[in-house]
Amino acid sequence: MSGNTAPAPESTPAPSNPPAGPSTGFRISILPTALEISARLATAEELQSLVKILQANAAIWATATKGD
Repeated sequence: MSGNTAPAPESTPAPSNPPAGPSTGFRISILPTALEISARLATAEELQSLVKILQANAAIWATATKGD
């Protein structure tokens, strides 16, 4: 044995208070002539995450629809 060991991977703790009701999340589909968004958001952080993703993909959307 060389004595070198890799550190154990850290695990993410389970949330102590999961949101009540249906699960949350969102789906974004880019279609040839439209953008489809389906979302169920429970917190402001989830909304902020969706907004960041939409902003990051704005350039892709602009390029995809440029010739229309």
